[in-house]
Amino acid sequence: MKPKILKIEGLNSFEKEQKINFNKLTEKGLFGIFGPTGSGKSTILDAITIALYGKITRTNKGYINTVTKNLSVSYEFEIGVGRERKIYLAERNLKVDKHGAYKTKYARLIEKNYSEDNVIAEGPKEVQKEIEKIIGLTVDDFTRSVVLPQGKFSEFLRLSGKEKRDMLERIFSLEKYGKNLVDKVKKSRNEKIKEQNILTGEFKKYEGLSEDVFREKENELEKLIEEEEILKIKKSNLDKEYEKYKVIYDLEKELKDYKVIEKELRDKSEEYLLKKQSLDKAKKSIIVKPFIDDLNKNKVDIENAEAKLRDLEEKLNYIDEELKITEEKYNIVLEEKEKEIPELIKKESNLLQATEIMKKIQILKTEKNKLLKEHNDVKGRTSILEKELNLLTTNKQGKVKRREEIDNRLKDLRIDFDYKEKLQLCFEKEKEYNKLKNRKEDLDLKVNTKNKEVSQKKEEHKKILEEQKKLDSILLELEAQNNKLKEMNPGDSSLLLEKSQQISFYEKKIEKLLENQKRIQGLDQRLKEIYVDKKTIEENLHIVQNNLKRREEELNVIDKEIEKINKKNLASILAVDLREGKPCPVCGSTHHAIYMEKIDRNVLEEKQEEKTHLEVLLKNTRESLNNFSIKLISMEKEEENLKRDLKGIEEVIGEVNFKNLEEKKESLEESVALFKKKYSEYNKEKEELENQIKIENEKKANINMSEARVSESLKNEKIVLQELKKELFTKMEEFEKITTEYFSLKDELKIEDIVSEIEKIKSMEKESRTIENEEKQLGKDIEKIDKNIEDLKENRAALNIELSKILQSGKEKASIIKSNEEEIERLTEGKNPEEDIKVVKRRINDINELYNILKVKLEKYRNERQEIWNAKLSVSQTVIMLINLQKESIEKLQGALKENNFNNEKEVIEFLLEEEIIKNLEVEINTYEEQLNNVNNNIYRIYKKLNGEHIEEDTWEKIKKERIQNEEILNSKIKEIAGIQKTIEDMKKDLKDLKELRNKEKDISHRLSVLNDIGKLIEGNKFVEFVSMNQLKYIAREASRRLKSITRDRYAIEIDSEGNFTIRDDFNGGEIRDTSTLSGGETFLTSLSLALALSSQVQLKGSAPLEFFFLDEGFGTLDSELLDIVMNSLEKLHSDKLSVGIISHVEELKNRVPIKIIVSPANQGEGGSKVTLEYS
Repeated sequence: MKPKILKIEGLNSFEKEQKINFNKLTEKGLFGIFGPTGSGKSTILDAITIALYGKITRTNKGYINTVTKNLSVSYEFEIGVGRERKIYLAERNLKVDKHGAYKTKYARLIEKNYSEDNVIAEGPKEVQKEIEKIIGLTVDDFTRSVVLPQGKFSEFLRLSGKEKRDMLERIFSLEKYGKNLVDKVKKSRNEKIKEQNILTGEFKKYEGLSEDVFREKENELEKLIEEEEILKIKKSNLDKEYEKYKVIYDLEKELKDYKVIEKELRDKSEEYLLKKQSLDKAKKSIIVKPFIDDLNKNKVDIENAEAKLRDLEEKLNYIDEELKITEEKYNIVLEEKEKEIPELIKKESNLLQATEIMKKIQILKTEKNKLLKEHNDVKGRTSILEKELNLLTTNKQGKVKRREEIDNRLKDLRIDFDYKEKLQLCFEKEKEYNKLKNRKEDLDLKVNTKNKEVSQKKEEHKKILEEQKKLDSILLELEAQNNKLKEMNPGDSSLLLEKSQQISFYEKKIEKLLENQKRIQGLDQRLKEIYVDKKTIEENLHIVQNNLKRREEELNVIDKEIEKINKKNLASILAVDLREGKPCPVCGSTHHAIYMEKIDRNVLEEKQEEKTHLEVLLKNTRESLNNFSIKLISMEKEEENLKRDLKGIEEVIGEVNFKNLEEKKESLEESVALFKKKYSEYNKEKEELENQIKIENEKKANINMSEARVSESLKNEKIVLQELKKELFTKMEEFEKITTEYFSLKDELKIEDIVSEIEKIKSMEKESRTIENEEKQLGKDIEKIDKNIEDLKENRAALNIELSKILQSGKEKASIIKSNEEEIERLTEGKNPEEDIKVVKRRINDINELYNILKVKLEKYRNERQEIWNAKLSVSQTVIMLINLQKESIEKLQGALKENNFNNEKEVIEFLLEEEIIKNLEVEINTYEEQLNNVNNNIYRIYKKLNGEHIEEDTWEKIKKERIQNEEILNSKIKEIAGIQKTIEDMKKDLKDLKELRNKEKDISHRLSVLNDIGKLIEGNKFVEFVSMNQLKYIAREASRRLKSITRDRYAIEIDSEGNFTIRDDFNGGEIRDTSTLSGGETFLTSLSLALALSSQVQLKGSAPLEFFFLDEGFGTLDSELLDIVMNSLEKLHSDKLSVGIISHVEELKNRVPIKIIVSPANQGEGGSKVTLEYS
């Protein structure tokens, strides 16, 4: 991971947004973040961990700025190798709700591409999971190995063996070799066992399946196919015969139908001849009808024109009278208009001028009233100003008096400065005296308590050593018992498994034998049932065959009798339907002089009914015969299959002895039971002994841990006791010195209660500050009042001037109003101008309106008279023209009647038909003629096709019956073949599946064996411990190399048997030291070496190479020489494409870092902490 951009807002002391450009900051490899304590240096690391994980390692509350109550962080970083590098942007926003709780407003992780940005995770948990997936580190691993904030720097050094291995397992993705691998092997083994059990069940499905049974079915199929071929040949011959006679039979039937239709059509020939004649007359009448219509229309037009001419003459007389009256009225109104209108217009103008002057007078009066209101308003405001001036003057006098009182009180509150200084010094000495006194008493108590604790620890350590010796003796005795028990081992579980498999083998053989015997009994029983059913069916079949033969003979007798009656009475049957005038179907004659005897139809109908009844019985008998035949064939087939199955089972059983199998099985079961008993007793005793050894070992481990803990604790307690005694001695010296100084000052000031005196002085100073502020405020108030008084006086003078102007303007407006009122009196002659002007306008409108009405009316009558005169002339000419046309129409009608053979108009009307009726008649006649031609053509066609051939009804029925029977037998045979083919296909598939199942069984057994071997190798997380310990050793070697370089070959890092770090001191003969004995500076150097080694190792993870490293503590504990060595080591480190950042307040480091950020602490009202980039 390579940082690019970090934005912080609202986090701790960062109030406004601050942006850090890591692209510039890391360009030299080594960089620093500097600033005074509390400025917000470590907050930069907090911002990175919040953006990535949503957490702060130092604290998880109180980190949102109290001013903004809203936190926003944005961290852009780059990750990957070569061309696979990707850029991500992690953003989070948190705010404080009304209850003071922290709520995440949004959290998102964005993948930045050249084309577009994709949000790949949203929500706090989703973002954290995706970050852990991309980087490969949890927040704890991140702060232990990459970003080391305050309080986390030496955590990796002090982790125990197991916790350290767990952390390495996560960092280096070793989970896949531990529990994940064990679970995967276990899951695979369970799946294979489950598959093996399923296979056992599937094998049962194929019991009794063999190649011999398959070959028998194939032979059976070949035989059936041969029988099918014979039936198909017979079917082909029958189909050809059927098709030939079906055509003849259908043609004879069709001929009969056409002869019936021909007879019906010829009976209607006279009717259609009359219809044809009527149609011809109707068509001719249609030709003549238009001439009659023209003549009638001409007569009507002449009558209408003459009536219209009379009407126009009456209208012309009426218009002449009205026109004369209207001209007289128009002349009178025109004279009035020319005389009165000019005088009325002059009067209207004067009245309008008077109205305008009245409006001006009204405006002047309104303005005069407004001036009066302004006059009263200004007088009121002047009165208010006078009152305000009096009030301000009184207020000023009160404030001046209060200021004099404050001056006198301030003189009383002044305190001597030297006295105040000595009093404050005495107060500080008193506080220090009380503090040292309390600390001395506390240390006395701690030294006594610690002495007692050391004595108790010594006694506890002695008891633990005795318990250790006792447990060692017990464990030696238990190990001896365990070795003796191993020599008595009866055998392993494989022997038990082998015997169990043998028992299972015999159980299956016995079960198979019993099952085959049961099947033999079932088959025998079914064969007996088939024999009985077969005999019954054969008897029924014989009875049905006899019935069929008898009924066929009866049907032949009936057919011959019917044929005899038909031949005898054929002429009588034809004569019944003959009618005089209709053609005979035999000879075609329409005259029928000789009649045959009447036939008895009842005899023929009885014979026909008897025949129909016999045919139904014969059909049912044939169906019964067919059903019994099918059943008999089915039973014979089943009998054959049962005998074959019975023979196969007897061959399988052979000479197997049930009793011998039972005896062998019982013998094996007894042997297994005895072995199980011995094996169970051995395992029980072994398990009890191993549990006891395990308990004692756990006790020993616990007592060893207790001994180490108590020993270490005793050592630490002694050190603490020595430190406490040393501190007590120092505090006693300080206490004696401060006591002398404190009481000396107190005697000089002659004050018993220092605190009360200080409180009194503070109270006086507070009062002094309060009244000083009041005095300042009074001065400002008096100055403000003086200004207000001056302003009010100026306003009063301005109001007086305004009042004079208003009075002058009022007088001028009153004079103008008076002169305008005199002018109105002159123009209106004392009348109301508004009412009089309405009268004048009304009179002008009345004259003009009457004039216009009469003018329009006169023009209208003149126009109407001209139009009527023109119309009368036109109609007169039309009447003359219509009389001439009437003569022509009469001549044309006479010609048409003669041409179409009509005597007069009445005759034409009688033959006239509607167009729809004519069309229907034409269609009807044409249809009749087409039908007659069609029937004759078809009769000729059929005679030609028959070519003298003929077939009897019974012969045709016999052909159909034989064809159907053969088809039914063939279909039955096809179904039987399909059934056998399906059985063979299923058997073929089952044989193939059985072979695959056996191969699968072999593969599963092999895989189970391999999985069992792997499971034994990886149980107990041994493999992960091995890999993580190797990683730990590598990290220790790398860290030791760095530490030796920093400490000039004095210290080296090693790993004990439990996986914990220890320090080897080569300057003291290679003495091994626990990490807890290191000083602060030594701990920093060791932790730094380990952190750098771990970080370098993390870079090797292919999924998330990290390209920066942060240090946030420890430099203050190093002397200048060690500081120089550490800085040299860090400067060398960035050559491996790793940027290193240090966070410190140590001034000496600033000059050693090429690029740095200076963090300025927050100042009130300036937006919080600020960051600036600087170069050395």
